[in-house]
Amino acid sequence: MLSPPAALFARRREWNVLADFISAPGDENRLAVVLGRRRQGKSMLVRHIAEAADGRYFEATQQSAAQNLADLSRVWAAQARAADEPGVDGRVFPTWAAFTDHLAALPATGEPKVVVLDEVGYLVDSVPELPSLLQRLFTERPASRLRVILCGSAFAQMRRMLAATAPLRGRQHLTLQIDPFDYRTSAEYWGLAANPAAAFRLHALIGGTPAYRRLTVNGPLPTGNVDDFVVRYLLEPASVLYAEGRAIVGEDPALTDQALYSSVLNAVADGARRRSEIAERLDRPDSSLHVAIETLVGAALLEKRPDPFHRRATVFVATEPMLRTERVLIAPERSRIERGRALEVWQDAQPRVARLINGPHLEWMAAEWLLAHASPDVAGGVVRSAGPATLAAKGERAQLDVVAVAPDRHDVDRVCLIGECKAGSAPVGIEVVDRLDSIAARLGDRATDRVKRLVVARGGFTAELQRRARSRPDLELATLDRLYHDASHD
Repeated sequence: MLSPPAALFARRREWNVLADFISAPGDENRLAVVLGRRRQGKSMLVRHIAEAADGRYFEATQQSAAQNLADLSRVWAAQARAADEPGVDGRVFPTWAAFTDHLAALPATGEPKVVVLDEVGYLVDSVPELPSLLQRLFTERPASRLRVILCGSAFAQMRRMLAATAPLRGRQHLTLQIDPFDYRTSAEYWGLAANPAAAFRLHALIGGTPAYRRLTVNGPLPTGNVDDFVVRYLLEPASVLYAEGRAIVGEDPALTDQALYSSVLNAVADGARRRSEIAERLDRPDSSLHVAIETLVGAALLEKRPDPFHRRATVFVATEPMLRTERVLIAPERSRIERGRALEVWQDAQPRVARLINGPHLEWMAAEWLLAHASPDVAGGVVRSAGPATLAAKGERAQLDVVAVAPDRHDVDRVCLIGECKAGSAPVGIEVVDRLDSIAARLGDRATDRVKRLVVARGGFTAELQRRARSRPDLELATLDRLYHDASHD
């Protein structure tokens, strides 16, 4: 097994998946596709795996096919010389076909030969025949024990390379998506694992993109001072983070209609969860948004989840907190921010941040905790899906911050938990549980026999509520500390 370098933080699962791909037995040529949004550490991961396997790594740039081919020739020759391979001095590939012919001619002896083409989207833009040339390595040519890894940031483009009629369709042995760090890993990365309050506030604003640390404090967050971080970096026009919320949509070439895609994301950030609700916010026909929403799902900016109360319906969850921060905090105040009044803006925005950023983020975090960390005993079953939902029953509608569903013995999803999330600083009292009990009584056959109640509170709980929880096995209380540190299902 290839050993990960010390500089690689947290990506052990992804490393092991690629290491297993490389070390798989047999002489056949194998193809892996690695994709993910920018700033997630894809290049670091694939570059290190190439180095560990004594392979070749080339990162394309946005230039002509001839320029990229010349750069590839230089890089290939330099890396081969460094490995003391004979007969490589001055090697120049006259065409991309010559490059793939060279790969095909490598002897099928020794360890697997790893070739990484990073930012492959730039290559495909200028060399549209490249996927067809690569295809021949996995079909027509004799096996050379090649392990080819294609890495890119444009989701739609990477997926098109593997689409039904594409040359590489069915050739890949692995498709690995590199996502932002989850909220617990982010806390560790920023040095805030022992400070859940600060970890929550920071993640609610900027999410789990690892590059943001390198682009700002370049290390653990000093003393967990989120307020200072916001003023110095998030609300500083010279900082990369200041423009990041606008740049995320623009960096994917598939999102051609910037106004439309931004409007859809804004509607979800404002609380619209179903396609019909998004369409209503945009004053457009429901059917007109299908392609836009599916494109955003494909770009990993929206996540599609089953609606717990409507088994054939879907709800959408935003995956990138920076988009919400741009809409709620930065865009409305750009004029004041750019006149040097960041501290004043941040102070004035606290009620809005509490309601529109911290509240929804705590709901999202509770759902993630149920999906990834809470045991079946805690969640009322093996959770298949979780998130906010609206219950319509007996002529009434009730909004729930978190609903979890689990399959029954017939594999039919039923509600196993309903919950309330309170992001304020005040302790939560008994009235929250009374409301959950009232809603549980209206679930009918959509629920399991014993529905759990969950109360998540950033500010803790009153003594009365804690006493009630001790006498009720169907009631779970969770503070931020429990969301970050409870290991019941880890």
